Amino acid sequence: MTGRRIALDTTMARLGTAGTHVYITELARSLELILGDRLRRVASRLAVPSHVPRTTGDRLRTLGRDLWWHQVGVTLAARRAGAVLLHLPAGVGPVTSRLATVLTIHDLNVLRFPRFFTPWSRHYARVVLPRVARRADAVITVSLASKADIIQQLGVNADRVTVVLNGIDAAFAPPCTERREDVQRRYGLPPQFVLTVGSVEPRKNLPRLLEAIHRLRTRRATSEVMLVHVGPQGWLANDVADTLHSLGLGEAVRFLGYVPRPDLVALYGLARLCAYPALYEGFGLPVAEAMACGCPVVTSNVSSLPEVAGDAAVLVDPGSVEAIAAGIEAVWTDEARRGDLARRGRERARRFTWERAARETAAVYEAVAP
Repeated sequence: MTGRRIALDTTMARLGTAGTHVYITELARSLELILGDRLRRVASRLAVPSHVPRTTGDRLRTLGRDLWWHQVGVTLAARRAGAVLLHLPAGVGPVTSRLATVLTIHDLNVLRFPRFFTPWSRHYARVVLPRVARRADAVITVSLASKADIIQQLGVNADRVTVVLNGIDAAFAPPCTERREDVQRRYGLPPQFVLTVGSVEPRKNLPRLLEAIHRLRTRRATSEVMLVHVGPQGWLANDVADTLHSLGLGEAVRFLGYVPRPDLVALYGLARLCAYPALYEGFGLPVAEAMACGCPVVTSNVSSLPEVAGDAAVLVDPGSVEAIAAGIEAVWTDEARRGDLARRGRERARRFTWERAARETAAVYEAVAP
C-alpha cells in the first residue's frame, strides 16, 4: 500500500464524546503515526455536537447527513482526497460504491434493542446496515461477541470479519494523590462511592443500578453507599429520572455529566469500585479504563463484557437487581478482594492499546488494497 491513500470518515466523532467519538479520534491519531499523510480525514459539515433535547435543525441535519453524506458525499470526498480505500468507522456508509471500503461495526444495538432508538435510527439501520456490511470489502469489529452477531444477523461471511480490540489512552493509569484530592474537592464528592460511566440511555441499565443502590442502602454493611454517574445525557432517559424520584435517592446519587479526561482518571482512582451493568456492549470502554486505573469493576456477564473483563472483574446478571446489588456488596465490603481485582485489572488492561489497534487496522487495509 506504499504511497496509496486511505480516507477515514471522521464525521461521527463530531457528534459527542462517548464510545464512537473515542474510537475514531484515538484510532485516527494512531493511524497517522503509521501511515503519515497517506491517511486523509474526511467529514461532513452537517455534523454538529448532539445534545438533548434535539431541535428541528438537529433533525434536519441528521436527515441530510444520513441521506446525502453517508450515501454520496463521503465517497466523493474520498475520491477528491485521492484515496483508493475508504474506512467507515461508525457502521454507516453508502450501500453502493465503486471505492474499496472497510466498515467498522461496533455492535448491533440498534437491531437487538430497536425500542431503545428513535424510529428514524432503527428504520435507517434496518434498511442500510445489512446492505453496507455485505457490500464492504472487509468488516472490522471490536469483540468476538459482536463478530458472532454480525455473522448471524447481517449474513456476512466469517472470513470477512476481523476482530480488532479497542485501545485505551495511556492517560488511564492510577492517578496521583494530589490529583484525586483536587477532583474530590472540586466536585464535592463523598469519601467513598460507586462510580458508573456512560451515556444516560436505556442499554446502560441505570434504573436497575439505581434500584440496587437503594437495596444496598437498607443493609447495615452498605448503608452509606453512594453512586456517582459520569457521562452525557443520551436518549429515552425518562426511566432514570422516574426511578430516581420513586426510590427517593436524590441525596445518594450524583450526576456529573461530561467531565474532562484528567478528571475522569481521578474519579476512577477515587471510586471504591466501578459498576457497569450494561445490557449489551460491543466492547465497553469504561470497563477497560477502570481496570487500567486500578479501580475494581463489577460488570455484566453478557455480550462482550466478559471478554474485556476476563478474570479481573465480578460478573453479574444485568437483568437482576439483586445480582447487581450482591456484586457491588461483595466488592464494597471486602478490601482484599478490591486489591486483588485492582491488580488483575491493571495487568489485563495492558493489552488494550491504540497503537496495537492501529497496526491491526492497517493490516486490514493492506489486505483489501495491497
